[in-house]
Amino acid sequence: MNVKNYISLILMGMTLIACSNNDGTEHNQDPCGFINFKYYNGSQDLLGEMSNDYILIAVDSIYPNHEIEDFISTLNTFDQNYNYLIHKAENYKFKEIPLKLKASKSCEEISKIISDLNQDPIISYAHFTLKTNNCTNLIWEPIGDLCIDSYGSSFYVKVLNENDLTDLNQMIAQTNTELVGQNQFMERWFELRATKNSKGDGLAMANFFYESGLFEHSEPGISKYPVQ
Repeated sequence: MNVKNYISLILMGMTLIACSNNDGTEHNQDPCGFINFKYYNGSQDLLGEMSNDYILIAVDSIYPNHEIEDFISTLNTFDQNYNYLIHKAENYKFKEIPLKLKASKSCEEISKIISDLNQDPIISYAHFTLKTNNCTNLIWEPIGDLCIDSYGSSFYVKVLNENDLTDLNQMIAQTNTELVGQNQFMERWFELRATKNSKGDGLAMANFFYESGLFEHSEPGISKYPVQ
């Protein structure tokens, strides 16, 4: 995780705190698999309500856009008239595409669609999205008329001692996650990645690592996408 990414992570955390209505109650995982919280300063911080209209898919950057577009054209669940955008962040392995469903779906229905999408080799991950009233970027510039939030495969863990990575390595092995790298400027921070073979997606794994009690912090990589 470079300095730019870390600053973005902190700013996004501040934005989410400002927009949340954290009243001290716990917000647990929905039975359908949707998670609406991350951890901040030892407490569950509400991220938002699930969007019933959008799903985020991600494809490895080795795929050219025309192959991604051809694949999306085969997905009958999604609105083929929707003018989606293919997002590629610098130094991030995947291209991310928020897609609009043909019709609003329940949490259980979206969970099934995500499960089906993840069976396809071209899909690196498919994630729930979240409603948001904030449609500005990290420096508060407007980016669209309607936005959604979601999360990537990467999450960021702050170890207690950068010279003893026993707990980190054991958790990586236990969860089938991957070590991406150590931050060169903040040596206690490590970027990890959840895959389709992991025990959960990027948000679930960020929470799980924190809940282990073995790490000082564990943050998901949350992003905002204009959809209108």
